[in-house]
Amino acid sequence: NLSLDVGARKATLRGRELPLTTREFDLLLFLMTNAGTAFSRAQLLERVWGWDFGDQSTVTVHVRRLREKIEPVPAKPARIATVWGVGYRYDRA
Repeated sequence: NLSLDVGARKATLRGRELPLTTREFDLLLFLMTNAGTAFSRAQLLERVWGWDFGDQSTVTVHVRRLREKIEPVPAKPARIATVWGVGYRYDRA
């Protein structure tokens, strides 16, 4: 029930368009494209943001905001999992 239209840069959840920022869309696209693979915050900064250095809390904030938009219960995420000691992973519902 979550889908991305890459060409139009639109995300929909249960048929409703989500108000994602450019970076949120890019992060969600990257995670969904690599579903099942865990990435560290540093890896996400490099691969999504294109930065080889920077404040990794940026990733944490973007993941939190993205969860608020796509998760039924953001405090108990079903799609974007925290992999303790590593980072984040997208799990298909």
